[in-house]
Amino acid sequence: MLKRVLYLGAVLLGLLVAAVVHGAEKEVLEAILIRVNDRIVTISEFEKRLDQELAQTTNPPQGEALLAFRDQLVENLVNEMILMERAVEKNIVPDEGAIDEAVAGLREENDLQDDELFKAALGESGMTEESLRERYRKSFMVQRAAQGEFRSTEITQEELKIFYEQDKDTYAVPAKVELQQMIFPVAADGSDTEAVTSRVLAMLERVEGGADLQAEATLAGVELQELGAIPIQDLRPELVELLKPLGDGDFSDPAVTAGGIQVLRLVQRIQEGYQPFEEVEGEIRRRETERVFYEQRSGFIDRLKENYLVEVHSERLVGGGGGLDG
Repeated sequence: MLKRVLYLGAVLLGLLVAAVVHGAEKEVLEAILIRVNDRIVTISEFEKRLDQELAQTTNPPQGEALLAFRDQLVENLVNEMILMERAVEKNIVPDEGAIDEAVAGLREENDLQDDELFKAALGESGMTEESLRERYRKSFMVQRAAQGEFRSTEITQEELKIFYEQDKDTYAVPAKVELQQMIFPVAADGSDTEAVTSRVLAMLERVEGGADLQAEATLAGVELQELGAIPIQDLRPELVELLKPLGDGDFSDPAVTAGGIQVLRLVQRIQEGYQPFEEVEGEIRRRETERVFYEQRSGFIDRLKENYLVEVHSERLVGGGGGLDG
């Protein structure tokens, strides 16, 4: 399955409906869902697009969530069709060289340099190479249609810090413990458990006396596993109690488990707090830049609507999956 890069991202307004046609080019034999000037989307065309979108969703929505998904798709299609009209008015012509580069980049990213694999992957997505190129052409036109219509977005660091403080709870970091683990195998009948435990205790004593832990683990034939930083709230209560008396660098007492004799090492405790502003500054900037972009885009589309014939017949949809309201 090709990555969702086929859908060209939210910033490019998603995919343009492949079935949008001019009324003069097609005799309409069914109800129209959306009209923007001479461009139309019929109920069946919308159903096909909705099915495609749902097929690309990991966990398809159900019930009210499905209705919301459907309604959002209707709104997206209206906006896309309006911007296509604007692109035609501005005599925007897709750059075929840029389309070639986009297709080549898609193939490289998905490791589809082999032509047969590429065709097969397109087929799984219900596409051909030409339909893929057409989607890129339309997305190119939509993107160019809005160029020059928006003011540049400059967000100062002071503004970013204000946003950080306003949403600081978003960047809360819970208390964590960073752990390492070693599992020492024992005989299936447990007959050597006591002997293995003695060897483990002797090893831990050497490490506490200054011996290298990794070297000792290697000599003992066990793996020193990095368990990483784990939120304390995610630990089992008995494990929390086990770690409670330990300081940074301390080992737990050997414990007999189903896998053998387990020893945990508390690498360090990480206190609860917040991610530093410097770590999330880029994320906040991207989020706010995108928010301003969509606000400006929405205003631009609203202005275009005043000059275009725009009709949306949502009442012709029934249930959560399109269809005619008979």
